[in-house]
Amino acid sequence: MDRQGMHTFTYAKLIRTDDDGLMAPYGGELVQSFVAAHDRPAVLERLPSLPALQISATELLDLEMIASGALSPLTGFMTRAAYEGVLANARLPDGRPWGLPVTLAVTRAAALSIRSGQEAALFHGAHPVGVMLVEEMFPWDAEAEARALGASSNDAPTVARRERQAEYLVGGAVSLLAVRGAGFMQHRHLWPLELRGQIMQRGWRQVAVPHIKHPWRRTHEYLLKCALESSDALLLHTPANKEAATSAIPLETLQTASRLLIENYFPVDRISENPMASEFFAPRPRAALMHAILSQNYGASRFLLRDDGGATRELFAEAARHGLVIRPVYMPAAFHCEPCGGIATHKSCPHGAQQHLEVTDEEIAEQLLQGEGLAPFVARPDIARALARGMAERLDGATVKSTGRHIYPHAAEVSSELRQSLAGHKACALWMTGLSGSGKSTIAHRLERDLLLGGHRVFVLDGDTLRHGLNHDLGFSEADRRENLRRAAEVVKVMVEAGLIVIASFISPFRAERQMVREILGATFREVYVDASLAACEERDPKGLYKRARAGQIPQFTGISSPYEPPESPDVRLDTTAYSVDECARQMRDYLANGGVLRSARGDHRVAGAVSVPARSSIRIQ
Repeated sequence: MDRQGMHTFTYAKLIRTDDDGLMAPYGGELVQSFVAAHDRPAVLERLPSLPALQISATELLDLEMIASGALSPLTGFMTRAAYEGVLANARLPDGRPWGLPVTLAVTRAAALSIRSGQEAALFHGAHPVGVMLVEEMFPWDAEAEARALGASSNDAPTVARRERQAEYLVGGAVSLLAVRGAGFMQHRHLWPLELRGQIMQRGWRQVAVPHIKHPWRRTHEYLLKCALESSDALLLHTPANKEAATSAIPLETLQTASRLLIENYFPVDRISENPMASEFFAPRPRAALMHAILSQNYGASRFLLRDDGGATRELFAEAARHGLVIRPVYMPAAFHCEPCGGIATHKSCPHGAQQHLEVTDEEIAEQLLQGEGLAPFVARPDIARALARGMAERLDGATVKSTGRHIYPHAAEVSSELRQSLAGHKACALWMTGLSGSGKSTIAHRLERDLLLGGHRVFVLDGDTLRHGLNHDLGFSEADRRENLRRAAEVVKVMVEAGLIVIASFISPFRAERQMVREILGATFREVYVDASLAACEERDPKGLYKRARAGQIPQFTGISSPYEPPESPDVRLDTTAYSVDECARQMRDYLANGGVLRSARGDHRVAGAVSVPARSSIRIQ
């Protein structure tokens, strides 16, 4: 021990790997930062006397990857110079390109308990996991970091940091104490040296790593098999830690589906799987660069990624000038081509985009939520069944029924009438119903703009918006569709009570469901039928939904495989095949003005010659 009672061991060793014949680590040497076995008793004895810093599960992953050399040339959590350089221009202080910050966040109290040049003990919960030689502490700005990275400040790790009131970052060298003691290292993970040795033993020289998080789709299978044809093996870095909620499909289900694809449809003796932290799989150039760097540190020679144009290529070209020797292989987008009868890319398929069938992750999740099977070109049948089972289990576990007992509404002191008086107009609910593509949302937003510019309090509530938020847990079964509309009606009711003109845009195909909505909203309800023929809606098809429904990709689609029941006596009928958006919006303004909803004190929107419309009458724009 030195005169200050500080560390007596070397935090990081650098190992040359020239003799293994594989790709050199990024920076030329592989970092190894473990507390040696002979130092371990002394370190454990000294830990109680050191200031303690708590680290999160995500930071533990980073600690383990630093120590094992996966993040070479890093020897610790980033100091201010490294952190700010990465945020500003994706570079380390030595000029070497680097994609993402690797940082340790602590509370203000923790930052005040340590000083530069001092050792600190790193704990994950009650377990000591490492030691750190503190170099500096500096403030952490989550919003500025998110802006610099082009990411969200509401991702899971950032939110977790806020919840534990982290305000500072601590930089300095680290040494791992609990080898494979926690985190993803428990999930069959190999250190870079171990995996490089395994590659050598198997005689692999060309090892490819795909930048694909969960390879279970048929398009993934096609691309991976193409890569395997020109490589000795594939190294799959699969996410092992819980990810931000970017998909409605549970992580465990995605992992199962990917495992089925590899085990049943690939030569397993040419596949190596290695769990990895999930943040390196984000579809952004910086994350791709980080994934490529750690893949090179593991000995891989090729990195497969989607070609997004100039940004990614430029970043990788600059990194190649500073020691990135793994070769990027830019994969074209794959799709199912009907005339070709299988998976293809634009390099091999002569047919136009109208013949290509692609399904988004959101659409797949919706189909699974409905309990519908996936098309054969999306996933193999056994994999589709595994996905369906996983989704069903998720829904069963999340179903909660509320009894409503012991709930007593509190009487308000501000009446709805007073709110409407102050607003200068009556409150009402314009329920716009019609086929997908009929023009509901377009008219709703145009009407909202016009009314808002006239000084009225108005808001559009769109069905798709609610599906992404309040109603994201609902599928498209008959019961879920009805519940979707019931919740929407209750939201509209609250907004109407607040004195707003609410324009609700929902397909709401069945008369019984619209009657339910009418009963919830009472006298404020106005039924607006946006009338367009099925042929006209199919011709417009702004979202490509009818095309996919005709191809059998979207079951129970209104107008194709599920009926639409037009209103028998709507309050307003808008024929969007005969009249423009502006004309339809004008007719709606006339209806509201002539019906007494819009008061002259707030600006009368009536036009010359407007038709007087009594309650429960019908306007046909034709």
